[in-house]
Amino acid sequence: MIANMKQINYSQYINYLIVAYAFILPLSRAGVVFFSALLTLLWILEGDFKKKYLLLSQSQIIQVLLAFILFNLFSVLWSDYMLEALEYIKKYWYFLPLFVIFTSIQKEYITKALSAFIFGMFISEVIAYGVFFELWQFDNATPENPSPFMHHIEYSIFLAFTALVLLGRIFNEDNIKYTLIYIFFFATVSGNLFLTAGRTGQVAFILGLFVLSMLSFKNKLKAFFVSIILSALVLGIAFNLSATFYDRIMTGKNSLINVVEKEDYCSSWGSRVAVWIVSKDIMIENPILGVGISDNMTEFHNLMSDKHPKMECVQGYLMHMHNQYIQTFTQLGIIGLVLLLGIFYRILKLPLKEMEYRNIQYIYVTVVLFAFVSEVLYHRQFSMALFALIVGFLLAQNRAENEV
Repeated sequence: MIANMKQINYSQYINYLIVAYAFILPLSRAGVVFFSALLTLLWILEGDFKKKYLLLSQSQIIQVLLAFILFNLFSVLWSDYMLEALEYIKKYWYFLPLFVIFTSIQKEYITKALSAFIFGMFISEVIAYGVFFELWQFDNATPENPSPFMHHIEYSIFLAFTALVLLGRIFNEDNIKYTLIYIFFFATVSGNLFLTAGRTGQVAFILGLFVLSMLSFKNKLKAFFVSIILSALVLGIAFNLSATFYDRIMTGKNSLINVVEKEDYCSSWGSRVAVWIVSKDIMIENPILGVGISDNMTEFHNLMSDKHPKMECVQGYLMHMHNQYIQTFTQLGIIGLVLLLGIFYRILKLPLKEMEYRNIQYIYVTVVLFAFVSEVLYHRQFSMALFALIVGFLLAQNRAENEV
């Protein structure tokens, strides 16, 4: 039996499974768990640990990521809720496929896996459009918010990222047949984006569009006008044709007016303003190490009750800070926040020759860093899996470009 196991080509199976993981990622929570565990198991059975150790130890992205996770573990020492903190940290296991993809994927499978992810997104948007046009029902998705598999904020981030990857291909594709295919997919994905209730992804898309234009055109004036025209076109169509987009924009506007004029924080945007106000005291009093994982929310709710009774209406649904930066700062202090930002700094500094992956590098960081303002993405399963997939691709592409 041992002899038979040694004859198994684990490397080939791992590459097939990475493609399957990329496809299933936007479609199934159970699929993400299954393929993450299976990839990790086969990676261990594959062996060749010396080569893997050298690759991992020499990557500055991996170094900072591991330092961030270790600091999370270290923070348990000053937490009053050790078990809850460990339960929180446990979710970082969703980053494991990153190590597998980086060290084991073959170069020709990187593009295949990326295309599999895009195809998975296409399947999800077919389901979303069916819900929107009331052709069928699907779980908790509704015609007003057709997000079939994940929270609408996460889904809007996935859609924004996918639309920008497709737009990058449109900008750089010479074959007219493929260009037309990418235009069609871009139109359907961006249309889906503005049918959902995810304002975060919508704004992130506009920011990413500007960054992508600057990367794709040597003439920066042309790039600026392309981004302005495309943004105006997409927003104009969305504002006039998507009732969901129109309603969410008007709701957000009214929420902010109510915060300023009436000190009414009982809304989605109002609660986020409340987070900024209340968490300020935590950050000032615990600037270096924070107050600990889980402790930060206890301290937050105590401060809200003691100092800000007008905001108590938001207590019931604030399970976290709805802001990755504030969440990390209050938990782990400035050290934790610097480590978190250091991961993305190192991603941006990763040298890549292939234009598509350079575009993805900047698109991904732009979209995610903006999304951090309104959501704790790095404690959500799908977003953590997307990080593992995309950063794994970028590291593997860098590895492939430097292999002799």
